[in-house]
Amino acid sequence: MNIAFFIEVFYPEINGVITSTLDLARNLSNRGHKVVLVVPYNKHIADLEWIEGIRVVKVASISTFIYPGVRYTWPWSPQLFRTLHKEKIEILHFTGPWTLGWSAILYGKMYSLPVIQTFHTMLNEDTYLQYLVKRRTLVPIIRDISWWYFGMFIRHSDIITTPSRFAGEVLKERFPQKEIHHISNGIDTSIFKNARSFEELQRQYPFFHRKTFLFVGRIGLEKSIDVLIEGFSRAMHKDPEIQLLLVGDGPNRKEMEALAESLGVKDRVRFLGKIPHLDLLSSGLIHHARAFVTASITENQPMTVIEAICCGLPLIVPKVPSMEELSEGNALFFPAGNVEALGERILELAENDELFYTLAEASHRMAVRFDGARIARRFEELYREALDRKGSISR
Repeated sequence: MNIAFFIEVFYPEINGVITSTLDLARNLSNRGHKVVLVVPYNKHIADLEWIEGIRVVKVASISTFIYPGVRYTWPWSPQLFRTLHKEKIEILHFTGPWTLGWSAILYGKMYSLPVIQTFHTMLNEDTYLQYLVKRRTLVPIIRDISWWYFGMFIRHSDIITTPSRFAGEVLKERFPQKEIHHISNGIDTSIFKNARSFEELQRQYPFFHRKTFLFVGRIGLEKSIDVLIEGFSRAMHKDPEIQLLLVGDGPNRKEMEALAESLGVKDRVRFLGKIPHLDLLSSGLIHHARAFVTASITENQPMTVIEAICCGLPLIVPKVPSMEELSEGNALFFPAGNVEALGERILELAENDELFYTLAEASHRMAVRFDGARIARRFEELYREALDRKGSISR
């Protein structure tokens, strides 16, 4: 099969959608399929033509200033359509409801090709919508409009997939006539096997120790970083040895640094900024942390949590459906937004070695569920079924 992935946000940004889509593309390519990546052009990828043997097709774009990395492209791009035709693309798979996704829909309509959408992100959540409107009082109105907007893409897609069961159930309730499949995000589990030892990690980060907790992700409103820091501060004032590392950057970093200072935990909450993805996975920061901890409630099977599981890390996460799906005895839960309960979970895990080893072993056992090759086979079957229904012939 000849497959095109349409990725709305691309390098130099790094997020779970990019990570999971590239892994799926690599696995499908390894299985003998032709794969191309359709991405918005920006100056940072001007010379990027291939990624591990997969062609990168860049579409002219301009910045939106809505959300980091989101850019406008012209949905009716003749140059893009000529390229897709030349590559004999049969499957159009887009990863976000934006202008490249609309290009996929338009091209699919023109040539009667299957259009698949993966609904990666719960963009209807209040904290995402606040990037569009600065006044919180307007969020309920925008939420209703957002579902109308998402509906345009969903109704014009032949098949929708969701990484989490929770997101699938939400979509089925709103769009009962659509074909919706739950397929987990996948990842190459072999990349987690060559991390640095604890001693090597400490040589690079001398402050790292056995009571170090970790968060990886955007420092943005949607990730509830304020709840995370406030919960950690409750625990730290009872156990001054613990510390929290935050890997990533975002629009609210300065605000969160100021919050840590105001709570008196500035020296125990370290903002490490962006770390290149492969460098992070080999650094040992994830492998040797006490736990991965997040307060975010807007997730749809986050790749950072999956990576923590594949590194054998315990989880401390809010008790919401999307996070409960990622637990098979490897997580401690707290009520969403409850900073006191979050602090208690952090203390509990910091001081109980037996609990730590039990949760870590459960994460190790769970990792096979996200094997990228296994996920690629499921998508391969889905694509073939979609081609059969369209009456297309695989080239």
